[in-house]
Amino acid sequence: MMKHRIRAIAFDMDGTLLTDDKQISSRTRRCFKALDRMGISLILSTGRSFEALEPYKNILNLNHPVICYNGARIIGNNGELIMDHLLPDDISRSIIDFARKKGVHIQIYRNGKLYFEKRTSEADFYENHVNIKGEIINFDDFNPPRFIKMMYLGDHEYLDGLGREIKKHFGDRLTVMFSNPVFLEFMKGGVSKGRALLEVADYLDISTENIMAFGDGQNDISMIETAGIGVAMENAVDEVKTVADSVTLSNNDDGVARFLEDFFMLS
Repeated sequence: MMKHRIRAIAFDMDGTLLTDDKQISSRTRRCFKALDRMGISLILSTGRSFEALEPYKNILNLNHPVICYNGARIIGNNGELIMDHLLPDDISRSIIDFARKKGVHIQIYRNGKLYFEKRTSEADFYENHVNIKGEIINFDDFNPPRFIKMMYLGDHEYLDGLGREIKKHFGDRLTVMFSNPVFLEFMKGGVSKGRALLEVADYLDISTENIMAFGDGQNDISMIETAGIGVAMENAVDEVKTVADSVTLSNNDDGVARFLEDFFMLS
């Protein structure tokens, strides 16, 4: 058994820790309490902003590091900023111009707030998805931009084509990934949940071999690969299952809690 080696566990949220109706089950909450008593660091790792994950952090009564914006920001045990990776301003402006040219919905995160230039069905959908409200503003008013994450929302295949075109132009200076089939996200080059997990491991002074990670989406692949034990959800995309060490039940079937109960032999 490897259970004695695990000192931290990283959890994606949407599609992994949360059910489809954005709840944390009572079984999962009990499991977290047991692991917390064992001294294991429980790390929320999400594409969400800190403001959008904080209610769940409070529900679980966690005082551990959190990974936000797919790894672009890391917050420490006591709320201190560990790491911040902002998009280069020239890239941010180009992503805005390209979205306007293509007529695709674009939104940005800046200083913990969500912004878009006009109210759309995509904006409504996203606000309901993360349970936060955005503000309407002309992005040109941000000078300098200093964005931490930008997003296009829409049809997956169409966004995939746009993302490939943008990535080809900027190369390693830009990270492009899907956190959801209809959410195409842009962060500074090199940003990923996997890299963030390395930074958290350094902060906690532990090896990544002593970390377990759970995920379901494309943005979780690097984290699953970096952790000593990577676990994919049954509802995960195939690319995640391919790199994972194990596959557990779906997010709607307490997949996280059931795997941890078995692994740590929790009663």
